[in-house]
Amino acid sequence: MKIHTLIRAALLVCALFLVGCASTNYGDDRFELQRATQGKDVMWIPTQVEMAHQMFVMTKLSSKDLLYDLGSGDGVIPIEAAKKYRAHAMGIEYNPDLVALSQRNAVRENVQALVTFKQGDIFIEDFSQATVLTLYLGENLNIKLMPKILKMRPGTRVVSNTFPIESWIPDQERQISTGEMMYYWVVPAAIDGNWMVTGLPSGEGTRLNIVQKKQFFDGNIEVTDKRPIYFEEGKINGIDLTYEFTYLNTKYVFTGQVHGSEIRGLLNNDPALKVLARRAPE
Repeated sequence: MKIHTLIRAALLVCALFLVGCASTNYGDDRFELQRATQGKDVMWIPTQVEMAHQMFVMTKLSSKDLLYDLGSGDGVIPIEAAKKYRAHAMGIEYNPDLVALSQRNAVRENVQALVTFKQGDIFIEDFSQATVLTLYLGENLNIKLMPKILKMRPGTRVVSNTFPIESWIPDQERQISTGEMMYYWVVPAAIDGNWMVTGLPSGEGTRLNIVQKKQFFDGNIEVTDKRPIYFEEGKINGIDLTYEFTYLNTKYVFTGQVHGSEIRGLLNNDPALKVLARRAPE
């Protein structure tokens, strides 16, 4: 009997808690905002301040950054970025009432000079100038945005609250004290294709063929009158890349950077072994 009473009491507490959450006003006296309010594409769920701060830590946010938050809701991420790091931040939100609420919240926190909120569609608006991009959207929206994100400036840091991006392996993932997950990526430079290379031990005029898979790549080095040299598991982080290959029983590690239509770097970290690659004409 006592067990049944305890169970009923526990269920009642849970029910009251859920009702309380549902009826909590996350807005202000001018706009009532409740948890799970339906938006254009997703329901609005509040971002915990701890999560926002951990996202900033993961992306190494600083005052030099321009942060864009897609689906910015009540503005907590841009506002916290401005408060804690003095970073400039832009929130893009479809709901005009949430945009107005975010602007009032920024004034209340005295960061209106650092943050801007814009009413717009995240699939239409331009966020290409961001150095840090934050998401709390859902897996379906994340994957729809992926092609646009991959065209952003190489080195842009992307972090998503709770939801990964299908087919894009995160560079890091972390669980915070609340149990929520966050996922982190660095936008890689586009290096897929063919390159003419000088400085490799195989000789001048060597052709490097790269097959890119987000931040990873495979490929081969074409050597005149010899079988191609294949390599796997190359890695690119923004504009920094590395790959390994073996030629004539000697192992080489290339490390370098992408600069537009050129890749420059060293073999085995030796200043005497400079390598330069230029995109091959199509």
